[in-house]
Amino acid sequence: MAQMNAKEALSLAKSYHQKGDLAKAEQVYSAVLQVDPHSAEAMHNIGLIFATKGDMKAAISSIKKAIELDRSNPEFHNNIGELYRKNGQFEHAQFHLSSAVELKPNYGEAYSNLGLVFRQINDIDSAKLCFANALEINPKNVAALINSGNLMREEGLFDDAVECYEAALEISPDNPTALKTISMSYYQLGDYNTSAKYLSRLTTGHPEMHAEKLDLALICLRNKDFRKGFQLLESRLKCYEIMKGDTETLWRGTGQDDKTLYIYNEDHVFNSIGDTIMFARYVKELERFSPAKVIFKVQPELVELLSANMPDFVEVTDQDCTEFDKHSPLYSLGLIMNARAKTIPSTDGYINVDATNDDKSDKTKVGLSGIGEIDSISEEAQTYNIDKHQTITEKANAIANLDMIITTDNDTAHLAGAMGKKTALIIDEKHDWRWFNAKNEKASEWYSNVTFYLKPEGETLSNVIKSINI
Repeated sequence: MAQMNAKEALSLAKSYHQKGDLAKAEQVYSAVLQVDPHSAEAMHNIGLIFATKGDMKAAISSIKKAIELDRSNPEFHNNIGELYRKNGQFEHAQFHLSSAVELKPNYGEAYSNLGLVFRQINDIDSAKLCFANALEINPKNVAALINSGNLMREEGLFDDAVECYEAALEISPDNPTALKTISMSYYQLGDYNTSAKYLSRLTTGHPEMHAEKLDLALICLRNKDFRKGFQLLESRLKCYEIMKGDTETLWRGTGQDDKTLYIYNEDHVFNSIGDTIMFARYVKELERFSPAKVIFKVQPELVELLSANMPDFVEVTDQDCTEFDKHSPLYSLGLIMNARAKTIPSTDGYINVDATNDDKSDKTKVGLSGIGEIDSISEEAQTYNIDKHQTITEKANAIANLDMIITTDNDTAHLAGAMGKKTALIIDEKHDWRWFNAKNEKASEWYSNVTFYLKPEGETLSNVIKSINI
């Protein structure tokens, strides 16, 4: 450095920077600034290094100093504007990004970044204009294409969004943002196979993409590909703190003979009462693995009900367990037990609750859940509000005394299904993965007594209920 002038040293620092050697680049930029404290470029570039390292405060401070030294550089304004945007300081971001495009009217990147600011402050028309300007300057601006697609997707214009993402992927075939967002759009269009195709492209060769693999897992399960779906589903263990034991004792289907297995409901992804009820059937099947004991942790609301419906080797509790030989999250049983959609066990019911009602009415007793206030559904029916009951046990007792249930997609649907009660399940045409690709008036694969009734978009529950055979 002693043998270089400031200009040569700046060139060396930029070379290190371009190669990704940030430590050496920062060292040389600092040396340049000691010799020439008015070097706006060195000050700006060291700010970029701070940003890469995640030190947003130092990054903004450095680039502000660079702008004080050279107010006419559009790149400085663009970069500090983007930092302000990421930092949630939208007023500052808008000022500097607007300055960037004023200084350089054909600055497509700045227009695209300014569009993001407008989008985040919900000025959608201005955002659209900025992205259009960016694409007019450069029709191959990948960021602007993706940002335009995101705007359209948020407005529900999924086909238009797909066109933007496809254009971006023609230019940058492996762009992870474009691959993820086009997958999301196809999912929202109900084209799950194409959505899965793009997610597969995104995750192939990227073992670190756990959240994206989880998204792909749910599509595979929706499509009844249990083998691939449950394998990919294990990525949730990397996304969330689910395991209640260490990796060494995580059960994978072996080494459990005459030992204690600890199976527990999950606090993320599959954390509802209905999720636990749906997969409790697999806990009952664990006898074939010959454990000495199974401790099954569930939500407090389910302890009484499931305790009365599990075999003797299963102890149901709502308390965390510390003494066990092997452990497993509940939904990992799908992988361990080699679950398949065609061989789901106990589809005719696995929770028994005795009826106690002596009502001899000739009318069909119909329980309603998630329906709200409606007119009488039939002259031959007498309706009961299941939702008035506070606990799962109370709901189960009520269901046991009824002839059928009409419900939306909620915990009651799983409870009635697991009890083997005749159930009409009203779901949207674009529905949850748990019901696979449900067809109108067809039975659920999870519960043979549950029949689907699909509600078209814009249709009322009352009109769907009129189509149900009471």
